[in-house]
Amino acid sequence: MASEIIKRKISLPQSELFKNSIVIDLEGTYLDLHNDYDCIRLAYTTVDNEFRLTFKRVNLVTDANYDLVDVVFIDAIMDTCLFVFDEDVSEEFRTIELLYRGRFENGNELAEFDRSGRSLYYISFYSGIELKVFAKAMIVEL
Repeated sequence: MASEIIKRKISLPQSELFKNSIVIDLEGTYLDLHNDYDCIRLAYTTVDNEFRLTFKRVNLVTDANYDLVDVVFIDAIMDTCLFVFDEDVSEEFRTIELLYRGRFENGNELAEFDRSGRSLYYISFYSGIELKVFAKAMIVEL
């Protein structure tokens, strides 16, 4: 969890295909996960079928007053997890580059949802770390 007490839990609407979602609009307050936050933790738990990215605010000039933000994928199944370790991975790992909902190959066709109603989310960081997660929903915990 982002903190011991969750101030807000916001369900994000199903994003349009291929739209980068690293800037999150919370009713006029914008969380820019690329410029204002560093990713400090990844957690995937099969017990809860939950994948969680935790971000810490590094830009203190931003309008958002949220120091920690969790982006949580509900009913998640990890499809791909690719880490390439080198000397720069610790610094570059923190900056998220892309987060979008996309299509995937299902047999001989492209699909938007799997049989359980999950979408495929593509996540990548500057370091080259790539993740693909099937999830029914994405929420933000502040």
